[in-house]
Amino acid sequence: MDELIHNLGIDPKTIFIQVIGFLIVLFILWKFAFGRIGGIIENRRNEIANRLKKLEDDQQELERLQSETQKRLDEIESESQARIQTAIEEANAEKQNILEQARQESEEILQRSREEIQREKEIAIVELRSKVADLAIEAAGKILDAALDEERHRKLVDDFITQLPNNPS
Repeated sequence: MDELIHNLGIDPKTIFIQVIGFLIVLFILWKFAFGRIGGIIENRRNEIANRLKKLEDDQQELERLQSETQKRLDEIESESQARIQTAIEEANAEKQNILEQARQESEEILQRSREEIQREKEIAIVELRSKVADLAIEAAGKILDAALDEERHRKLVDDFITQLPNNPS
């Protein structure tokens, strides 16, 4: 085997020295380069894991805030619907009050108008009676061609008028 190794050109001392040199370089790299690179990789892995955890926490917080916001929007919409309904009911009540007040005012105006018409009617009747009395006195004076005093004629006419029906409508 020695001969085979020698024929192949392999020197065991060189290989041994190269193996020891490789192990020393490997140890130095392991100690200084791979250790630091491994630390950097581990730190990076931890940083990425922390960022993912923060992103998940932020996502959960965002979902919670969206849920609260939607809930509050629903409450606001419900409140606004209730306020609108209350305003409609108040408007309807006010409308009824205004209509009732207008109806009462129109009834009062109508009643005052009827009373005014009745007063005007009574005044007109009194004036008409007076004119009729004057005409009757004048006619009676001309017919009788006698000199009756005006007071007696007026009493006769007033008596006659009071005997007339009282409801001229």
